[in-house]
Amino acid sequence: MQMVTFAAWRDDALPTDSPADRRYVTLAELLVRLGSYGLGLTWKARMFDEQPHPAFARMLKASAGTGIPTLQLLAMDASYVQAIDGDFEGYAGNELVLTLREFDSSSWDVRTADAWVLGEIQRRYPDARPMTADEWDSTN
Repeated sequence: MQMVTFAAWRDDALPTDSPADRRYVTLAELLVRLGSYGLGLTWKARMFDEQPHPAFARMLKASAGTGIPTLQLLAMDASYVQAIDGDFEGYAGNELVLTLREFDSSSWDVRTADAWVLGEIQRRYPDARPMTADEWDSTN
C-alpha cells in the first residue's frame, strides 16, 4: 500500500459564480473524485471522537457490520460535514482496498495500492505528498 497526505483546507474554490474562498474538502468530495472506482466499494467508518456529531453517529451505526455502499454513504449528511478525526475504509468484497483518513480537521491521508486512485488524488490536490508508514501510524 502507498500513502499520500494533503491539506483539507483549500484556497481554491469549487467552480461557482462566487469569489474564491477557503473551503474544506469533505468526504463526499473525495468519494465523488473516486468516480467509478469507488462505486463498487463498501465503506466502514471509525471516528475517534467519543461524542461524534449526530450525523457521524448515524454513519457509524449504518456502516457497522458489513458496511455501507458508496451511494448510500453519499446520501448521508455526515459525508458533507467536517469531522475531526476518522477513518473511512473502502472494501471490495472482504478486501480493504482504500482508506481515507481525516486527521485533525487539517489533512486527508489516503492509503491504497491502486495507482489510479493515487494519481487522481495527486492530480486534483497538487500539494499531496507521499507518506511513510511511520507517518501513517502516527496519525492513527
